[in-house]
Amino acid sequence: MKILICTDGSPAAEEAANLVARMGFPLDAQITLLGVSESDGDKANLYDSMDRIVTALGGSRQGLVRTLRHGQPVEEILHELQSQAYDLVAVGERGHHHGLPLLKLGSTAGKLARRINTHLLVARNVPNSINKILVCTGAENPSVDTMQRSGRLIAGSNAEVGLLHVMSQVFLGPRSHPEDILDSAESAIIRGTREGTHLKLAIEQLEKTGVKGSIKPFIRHGLVVDKVLAEINKENYDLLVLGAHHQPGQNRWLEILLDDVADQLLNQAVCSVLVV
Repeated sequence: MKILICTDGSPAAEEAANLVARMGFPLDAQITLLGVSESDGDKANLYDSMDRIVTALGGSRQGLVRTLRHGQPVEEILHELQSQAYDLVAVGERGHHHGLPLLKLGSTAGKLARRINTHLLVARNVPNSINKILVCTGAENPSVDTMQRSGRLIAGSNAEVGLLHVMSQVFLGPRSHPEDILDSAESAIIRGTREGTHLKLAIEQLEKTGVKGSIKPFIRHGLVVDKVLAEINKENYDLLVLGAHHQPGQNRWLEILLDDVADQLLNQAVCSVLVV
């Protein structure tokens, strides 16, 4: 596993290292620390930041590399991704005026998620341990692949997992039954509805990847962004996991919708976000 942790020398950026350290990734993971300097005066600050990141990761290890680039953070991160393949990119973000410029609140985080072909971990308000993870899933075939990818990345945390599917009126077609709008996860699984069958399969996929924490499926009805944010705030989740990359079998309309939902959640969630 290869992880790219990016820093501009700010405390917010260093939160990415704290989150990586608490995710329980394999000890033999190869980590590259990418410091981006916009001016020569930033270099000393970046070296100090990298020292703090190494400490947060548990000290020097085999496979840990430091690299320094000069230029605009967004472009330099993309250049690094072009130079070699990574399994995960980790960046930190707190708000409008902290962290890497590409992750100021707005649409830039969503643009980054759409421009890279690897997983993106956005660190925000990182707790001392990752105890609760909210995984969002749609009742579409690409979501099965999302569960597999998500499970492999969160399995080491041993966290309790909430598996959320939001039923929006947008997806209610002419074949939908009136009972569907009233379904809970339990009733949907028992009745064998489209959503229930998907949730059951999603649980199986997460378990196959090694997720050991309890997995609790549930359904909410309404607008996706509103319901996901409400769930995060109500249950104090430490990490939100969502799928937003293009996947085989995903129609263009759904892809555009997921991009928009991911962009809003990246910008508005109070917890860290993992885009797979």
